[in-house]
Amino acid sequence: MILHHWDSDGICSAALLMRMQREENFTPKIGNYFLDNDDIEKLKGYDEIRVVDMNLPDAAKICEFARLWIYDHHMATKVECAQEHCNPSLYGESYPSATLVITERFNLPFDYIVALGIIGDNGPKTKELKEYKLIKNLEKNGITFDDLQKAVNLIDSSYKINDRKEVIKNVELVLDGIEAILENEKLNRNVELIEKEIEKWAGKAEKTGKICTLKMKTNYNIISAVTRKIVWENGGTALVLNHKDDRDEIYLRSIEMDVTQYIKIAKSRKYFAGGKKEVMGAILPKGEGERFFEEILKKIDEQHP
Repeated sequence: MILHHWDSDGICSAALLMRMQREENFTPKIGNYFLDNDDIEKLKGYDEIRVVDMNLPDAAKICEFARLWIYDHHMATKVECAQEHCNPSLYGESYPSATLVITERFNLPFDYIVALGIIGDNGPKTKELKEYKLIKNLEKNGITFDDLQKAVNLIDSSYKINDRKEVIKNVELVLDGIEAILENEKLNRNVELIEKEIEKWAGKAEKTGKICTLKMKTNYNIISAVTRKIVWENGGTALVLNHKDDRDEIYLRSIEMDVTQYIKIAKSRKYFAGGKKEVMGAILPKGEGERFFEEILKKIDEQHP
């Protein structure tokens, strides 16, 4: 069983493993950066599990009933019970995607699937990465950067509208090729719906100095996309709070500062949180988001006047 994140990098990372060995694939409930009881019961039916593009705080639970492998690039603590925990961040190295981690680990060719993972996690910033040269080389095969960006938006649309079954099916779709993704009618309809929602909320962000802030309310899974868009368009740092019906979400992204201290703070409060040097996502009990939002904002103001 391949257990993967629900975004393009996670789906494409699963596809790379699937290409080497056909397996079933599964994703946690969208928005949960942890395994709930239903997820654990599902996984207990398998004796080998590969986790990709997710830093699960409870990954060690899997070792109680299955052999575990992990391939990731997020900030993490080594899971000692895993057969292999392949994550460059454990050694202080930063990688742009889990697809690249898997490609190097298994000496795979650099193709559109690897590129989709990189672009999915880095957006326009991809052009500043050394891997961009490899992505440009794909044009020899008729695959343009614009095609890849569009494909990422299509793949990500499934989790953004909260369609878990579609996320799982997208691993097979990715293996069918770039054209199959671009021509998928259902995903194209998703994108139209989501783009309107992202535009609506990103346009309401307020900028104070280098910090953009936003408080929103939507049950779509778009907080990361909204935050990313705010940073891409305004630079600096963006802090976003979303009030869902059943939880609060906070997302922090910066191109100017290391946000890992906020991941540690969130975890110390027993919130489910994770991320990388430039991004933090946290899930909080409903009603606790406002206080944590203001605390983060205050610390940023003090440290980056």
